[in-house]
Amino acid sequence: MGRKLARMRGLAGCVLLAAMLAGCGGIEPGRRIDSERVLNAIVADDVDYVHAAIKAGAVSPNQRIPAPGYREGTPLLTIAARSASLNVLRYLVAAGADVNARTPAHETALMLASFFMEDGGFLGVPSYGRHEQAARLLVAAGADLEGAPHGYTALSYAAYQGRDRTVRFLLERGARVDGYVEDGIAYIPTPLMMAAMMGQRTAALRLLRAGANARIRVNGGHTARELAVKHNQTHLAPLLACAERLAPGESFSRRCG
Repeated sequence: MGRKLARMRGLAGCVLLAAMLAGCGGIEPGRRIDSERVLNAIVADDVDYVHAAIKAGAVSPNQRIPAPGYREGTPLLTIAARSASLNVLRYLVAAGADVNARTPAHETALMLASFFMEDGGFLGVPSYGRHEQAARLLVAAGADLEGAPHGYTALSYAAYQGRDRTVRFLLERGARVDGYVEDGIAYIPTPLMMAAMMGQRTAALRLLRAGANARIRVNGGHTARELAVKHNQTHLAPLLACAERLAPGESFSRRCG
């Protein structure tokens, strides 16, 4: 009796496994599935479900689905980057997802990984660790550091948030410290301006030591120092004023600290 029961359990397990393989975890091959379920699976880093959905042909690695802030649909990879779902991110990259695909707001996965963070949970202290891993993963996979001409970059986003380790990483990988600038004019705020507006002193210092030009003006507007004052970040004004007075080729670190 015991041997028969064990055999029946074994057969039941085989039937369940066969059903999962044939239907990819309950997803019928070729069937379109609820995009909300895919979204929730990505956010939860449920790589098994995402793999099953792609294997069944329900979605593709470059699928766009609606997500908060992107009703028109955004690439799966951008959702994974925004939520730092590392297992899903690795799988999508390996499955051939376009690492430079953009959201409807023209943001790349790298930009989102450089901006967002995990909430502080019980202690209330935000964490960037998983998002930093996501950024590194994307760069290793060939993500463009710059993005579209005269647009925001991953470095801009990291500077805005004061993500110093990410700022350093992107600079080390060759990100343009000033972004896109023509004749001393930027069409959107430079990374230094982004840091200045938010009072991110550590990020501002790193950018200046990497050669950021404090004399650049945003089109029709201000320098980084003027933006710092405008946004009540006056503690950065002396530092940026010193940077504005640098002679061509003069080291920021030597003169201003």
